[in-house]
Amino acid sequence: MLRSNLERQGITRVGGGLAALLVALSGCAGDAVEPTGGSDERKTPGVTARSPAPDGAASPGGTLGRAVPMAHRQGPAHVEVVALNRTSATTVTGRFKVVNDGRTGLDLSISLFEGGRGADSSSLVAGGIGLLDGRGSKLYMPLSTTDHTCLCSSLAGTTIGPGESVDVHAVFPAPPPDVRRVTVTMPLTVPVQDVPITDGPLRPAADQTIDPASVDLAPPRVLSVHSRAEGDERSVDEDADGRAVRLSADVLFALNKAELTPRASALLKEVAGQIDASGDTTVEVDGYTDTTGNDAINQPLSERRAKAVADRLRTLVTRGGVTFRTAGHGSADPVASNAFEEGRRKNRRVTVRFTPPPPSSPSSSATGQSSGGQPFEWTPGEAPVSGSAAFTADGAKDLRVEVNGAHRDSTGLTTVVWSVRNTGQSDVELQSAFEQDQRYHGMFSPSPSGTDGVTLLDRSAKIWYYPLRDSGGQCVCTSMSRTAAKRTLAPGESVTYAGVYRLPDEVRSVDVDFPWHGTAGARVEGVAIG
Repeated sequence: MLRSNLERQGITRVGGGLAALLVALSGCAGDAVEPTGGSDERKTPGVTARSPAPDGAASPGGTLGRAVPMAHRQGPAHVEVVALNRTSATTVTGRFKVVNDGRTGLDLSISLFEGGRGADSSSLVAGGIGLLDGRGSKLYMPLSTTDHTCLCSSLAGTTIGPGESVDVHAVFPAPPPDVRRVTVTMPLTVPVQDVPITDGPLRPAADQTIDPASVDLAPPRVLSVHSRAEGDERSVDEDADGRAVRLSADVLFALNKAELTPRASALLKEVAGQIDASGDTTVEVDGYTDTTGNDAINQPLSERRAKAVADRLRTLVTRGGVTFRTAGHGSADPVASNAFEEGRRKNRRVTVRFTPPPPSSPSSSATGQSSGGQPFEWTPGEAPVSGSAAFTADGAKDLRVEVNGAHRDSTGLTTVVWSVRNTGQSDVELQSAFEQDQRYHGMFSPSPSGTDGVTLLDRSAKIWYYPLRDSGGQCVCTSMSRTAAKRTLAPGESVTYAGVYRLPDEVRSVDVDFPWHGTAGARVEGVAIG
């Protein structure tokens, strides 16, 4: 059954309290020691590599002291951010440490590559690490040479013994100078929020042999990041190029009509307020229909509806100098499948496009100060819990989900961290359980075997928020497509996943909804945004 309105049935509902006090993991770069061998030693199975004390450390006293769990199938394991430095006007260098917390070897060979984003580098390198700028809606990926060599660690044959660690580096294109904090994203790990970028040199890692200034570099790979929110009356798509507010034609107009309904006035007044705040001088208004009937009727109907919305917005926008451009597209450019009623409902729409308003408060990224609450912190074997629920779907009744935290960072992005635990007596396969599905979300996932179907519900506004997605089609959430991913849970095991979302500033709590193979799975209600 499609999740078409707020009364979606069959989902376990368990109230979630405030997040418990998060555990801080401190560190000190001054305690790190030099590697005992050359760059090849790091690739020897069972060798522990240690970070040299970084010059230009990101904070007084040394390392950033931030650790996040890694969902590796041979885990448990975690990743520490050691340093992130603006090493030149055009580059930022990151240093990281992967730690094996388990009792068996951890093969990193294909754990950190960039999959599915059109990357042209080897799958045996750390090319999947990214720097996410939430305010600019950009994801900065590691640089590479013109012959496709990544300016990052090679991980071919790298195995970490129990209790040991390995150092990893990557060199990124530098974000604009006013970007002082980013979220570090890595395959299989929880995103590391509010990581400060420090100015100054950084001693090269043991395996860092390429000087960016002395080689021919390929064009920087800076991906646009897109957010999506779906509601019964209005939906919003936003990326670096602008905001598109999709208004349901079923709410704005009567069937086959182009005269605005009374409810349309309230919706358009809200959109007009956003346009007033945006400062944009050109607003585009586009009308669309579904495939019912034919375009001899649908085309002029979509044109009249676009004009009706634009005419009303002209009367509601209080700022002068705004030009409205209208167009009708009939049944072209659907946003969902017309094979289902839920998809046809989404396709019947009027879209208003404009530059999004600036942040409601001054950007803390320029000052280097975080405006959010306490970011997610983690210690091996420990994690906060702000709400939990049991799954009720067939095949998942032995699973329990815990929301470990939901934190809005200084750039306005919210990272939700959650864990799944197997309380039963047999293995449970998770690989495609949490992805978007036509039967439940009204659309299929463009990148299967992920967790992009885990959505956040703002109950008061009746809007569902989906994880961010980059311009290569990849979700900014845990992916389980790579073979190194932890996607099967043995009895008693648990695994931690995460996703990054864009929520309006006024949203202070959400329900976190977990699907299960295209059906209702579990829901944790009332999760506070820290």
